[in-house]
Amino acid sequence: MDRETTFWSVVTAIALAALLVLLANDKGLFEKEVESSSEQTSNQDEPDDSGSQTALNSTADTPDPLALECLDHDGLARHDHVSLRIFIDGEQYTVESAVGIQTDVCNGNENYMHAIHTHDDSGRLHIELNEPGEISLGVFFDIWGHHFDETGIFDYRTNSTHEMAMHVFASDESAAEENLVSSFDDYLVQNGEIIEIHYRLRSA
Repeated sequence: MDRETTFWSVVTAIALAALLVLLANDKGLFEKEVESSSEQTSNQDEPDDSGSQTALNSTADTPDPLALECLDHDGLARHDHVSLRIFIDGEQYTVESAVGIQTDVCNGNENYMHAIHTHDDSGRLHIELNEPGEISLGVFFDIWGHHFDETGIFDYRTNSTHEMAMHVFASDESAAEENLVSSFDDYLVQNGEIIEIHYRLRSA
């Protein structure tokens, strides 16, 4: 077989292959593959009825700048206390002790605490600032390293069966419809209040 025959044989084979690809594309065979692949990807991010996901985004991955500041106890402009209660499907979740104390970020001899921290597991949050100002509840969860906003808390996410609810009330009150708030992580904490967070079944 001479070179010219070989050349035209190769060209013909390539043209046939290209024609087959065009025909397959026209029939939508490649689109089905792409749809199937994107379905799998999207399902990884879809929560199931238990509230878990394969790939979870977390608010703690992009912390508030205040979560990265360390206290200088040589004079505080603010020193408040708030009680935090967390319930997952009706069961109270323990707020850990020593959250925000001697962390990878704040580990000096004097500057060893974050702006919001705990000393015990009672749920009592200590809010301390060197400069006067407001601080949101989300800062505490950033320091703690956990997700928290209207989409969920920890590894639990809102879905067709579960929702988030947050109550803020005084010590002589209890959680009720009238003290529900919708700001969640953006809520600016105030001295003496009780904050109650619920990840719960949606009401019928």
